[in-house]
Amino acid sequence: MKKILLLSLFLSLVLTGYSQEAKRKEISKKIIENFQQKEYSKMPEYFDQTMKTALPAEKLKMVWEDLNTKCGAFLKYSDITTEKAQDYNICYVPCQFTNLSLKMKVVFNQKDEVAGLFFLPDNQPK
Repeated sequence: MKKILLLSLFLSLVLTGYSQEAKRKEISKKIIENFQQKEYSKMPEYFDQTMKTALPAEKLKMVWEDLNTKCGAFLKYSDITTEKAQDYNICYVPCQFTNLSLKMKVVFNQKDEVAGLFFLPDNQPK
């Protein structure tokens, strides 16, 4: 009986972690799609308070327009990967622009709020 209870608890923890990872991937997907559709005002709902202050919709628009000017038009994104670093969970969204490949890095705090948003060089071949 004890083994069944422990196995049940273990599976519950694993499935909870998996569903949280799926949730973070979905939020990351929504963010890149909001950029693509120019729906900047929808993104801050996923942000922590610091990010809401640092990156309001107007600044998100400026970031996206600057990326499209420097990297070419946005073409597509591909499979989202994840990692854990200290107390943060991170999603990487590979993004293909006409002239350059980048990774959007979405950093989640312990409350699964976006605490960081970056575009980094993607070392994968175009």
